[in-house]
Amino acid sequence: MGLLKQIEQNNQGKGAENKLYLSKRLGNRRYSWKSLELQDLIRNETVSKEMALFLCTCVKARLNILVSGGTGAGKTTLVHALSTFIPIEERNMIGDIRDKDGREILQKDSNGNDGFLVTGHASSPGNVIDRLEIIAYLEGIRPIKAIREQIAGTIDIIVHLSRLNDGRRKVTKITEVQGIAGDNIVLRDIFSVNLLEESY
Repeated sequence: MGLLKQIEQNNQGKGAENKLYLSKRLGNRRYSWKSLELQDLIRNETVSKEMALFLCTCVKARLNILVSGGTGAGKTTLVHALSTFIPIEERNMIGDIRDKDGREILQKDSNGNDGFLVTGHASSPGNVIDRLEIIAYLEGIRPIKAIREQIAGTIDIIVHLSRLNDGRRKVTKITEVQGIAGDNIVLRDIFSVNLLEESY
């Protein structure tokens, strides 16, 4: 994860005023008039039955889940579908990790699992970890080792969605954040989809 070190060298003393942190993009999106439920996502093969059962178990166990993917991959749709398995008064849905509420999860002490659902724009589970490190660094958390310990102590599961060439959306990885080994965050794939064969 050398990307964070490179940013650290290029942004000494700039903190949250850095242009990378402040930049925003505009985009047009079309939203479905009806929120899809988990059964709908199983039916259209966005997620397998085994994945759905595992994710429901994680949600009910109040694990902290980060749903990652590119633009239009279906992150928000999946988060809303999973949130139906939590009683309304206990729901802890955060927006995107780039938003203020999302960034605050990295500044809290890790006193057990809060059971939150959060989204993050990324190309892979490893990439979303890199992005979290950058966000934490620009928020003023130091040093890098402390950032990685905070992330590993906060995020339990990363669910990664991909939008395929034919327009379909699919959960391609469910990854466990196992902790720290040396200076690096350890990730372990629990489910992984071979897109060439579309097998699990």
